[in-house]
Order: sequence, then C-alpha cells, then structure tokens
Amino acid sequence: MAVRDVALGAISGAMLSLLWSQVLAVRLRTRRLRARATRGKVYLVGAGPGDPELLTLKAQRLLSSATVAVVDDLVSAEIHALIPADCEVLYVGKRGGKADSAKQPDIDALLVRKSREGHIVVRLKGGDPMVFGRVHSEIRALCRADCAFEVVPGISSALAAPSVVNIPITHKELSTSFVVISGHKPAEMDFATLAKVDTIVMLMATRTLGAICASLVEHGRERATPVALIHSGTNPDQVTLLGSLEDIADKASKRKYSPAIIVIGQVAKYGDLQAYVTETSDDPANTDV
Repeated sequence: MAVRDVALGAISGAMLSLLWSQVLAVRLRTRRLRARATRGKVYLVGAGPGDPELLTLKAQRLLSSATVAVVDDLVSAEIHALIPADCEVLYVGKRGGKADSAKQPDIDALLVRKSREGHIVVRLKGGDPMVFGRVHSEIRALCRADCAFEVVPGISSALAAPSVVNIPITHKELSTSFVVISGHKPAEMDFATLAKVDTIVMLMATRTLGAICASLVEHGRERATPVALIHSGTNPDQVTLLGSLEDIADKASKRKYSPAIIVIGQVAKYGDLQAYVTETSDDPANTDV
C-alpha cells in the first residue's frame, strides 16, 4: 500500500510539473507580457517555410503572447494553430492572384492602428520577413508613426526548400555563387547576368517558367542545365520535379505547382540522390561508415 501511494504521488507530481511547464507557466508569462504592454509593439515575424518544427523558439514565444496576429496566406495551418484562442486573427492574404489579399497601404495602417491601441501585434509572414516579404513598407509606416517594432528572422523557403530535397545551393566546384530572385516579371530580369551565375534560386516563377528558361538558353546557358522545382517545401504536400532548362516548363505544365522554389544550375541534379552515388570526384570517399 505504501509503495503504491509513493508511486501515485510521484506520478501526480510529474503530471503537475508537466502541467506547470507546458500550460500554466506559459499562460502566466503571457499575462505578464500583456500587462506590461502599456504601449503596443509590432513584431514582424518570419514563420519559416511551413513545417512548424522549423519555427524559431522566439517566434513561437511571441505567438503565445500575441493579442493580435496579422497573418499572410503562406503561413501553414499547423503554425496558424499555435495562435492563442483569445488572440484576434486578421487574415491579409498577400499572395499573387488572390482576390482577397489586402492592399499593402491598408496593412501598414492596420499595424499602426493596432499598435496604438496597445496590442502585442505579431505580423506573421511566410519564410523570412526580409526576403520578398514586403516588410520595407511596414517598417517605414511604423517608424513614421513612432510605433515600437522588432524584426524576428525566419528560415527562408529559398534556402529551406532546396535543403529538404538534398540540394546544396553552394558547392566547392559546381556552385561558388548563387542568387535569389523573384521570377514574376521576366521582362525586368537581367538574363545576361543571370546566365553567368552558378546557381539561380527563384520564387514566384511557376507561371513564367517557360519564358525564363528560354531567355537563359538564349543568353548562353546550356539546354541540359539541371532544374529542380520544389512545391510546398517542408510541408506534407511537398513535391519535387526534376528536369532541365529544355523540358522543366513542359513537365510543370501538367498541374499547379504554386507555391514553389525553383533551383537552376548543376547542383539541382542532387534532387535525385543517385547523383551523389554515381558522380566521380577527386576526393576520397569513406564508404565504410
């Protein structure tokens, strides 16, 4: 009987400790933060590429304390689920072709208004807020309105998507340089320069892929240059499509692959693990490990 009581007591103690660390302590910290927020503050937070386990600890902590969350379309449902139930959630879209996307000046004004109302505002953006996140306009508005703000970096999909499909965007022989570029306006792209870069990483290019590939070939890139298209990288619906400048646009036309990261260059071949096995190298490889 005494042994059982001791065991039950130990289990109860462990459960109480878990409850405190996982629930009660978080709620207490949140209440303290909110109580101290006599003046509002805006956190421009990168939500990463989608996998909630790739969300930074700081981003997760701020989400748990937020009284207002201003959320982009590319924030995954799993990360969206981390927002507290008592937090006001404002969806602003910000994705090409989405009719319900808010206009950027309206988002700027919204952040200023909520900050002035005394809220802890988390402006949640997919990837990293400083990489094609349109954060310049929001920082400018907050500065001009004398609102407190902080930028919280996140993992950019431009880096994460190639990584999760085993593509190194730098390589000591094949890729000593890379460029990250938006592909939604090919007419404004400098293809003479891009054709000379070892590795090109493109966002927002699924609808213009054919024109971009043709222009790169026209400016001297080999038709056989490997290309990898990674749709929804790090998410459960992730798809990888491999090809070359000559055929990737045709392969991608079979279905909708937006959002996607597109890697152009010799390193894109590593999207197929067999490339690691069959390549020749001057470096000795230890195959006994």
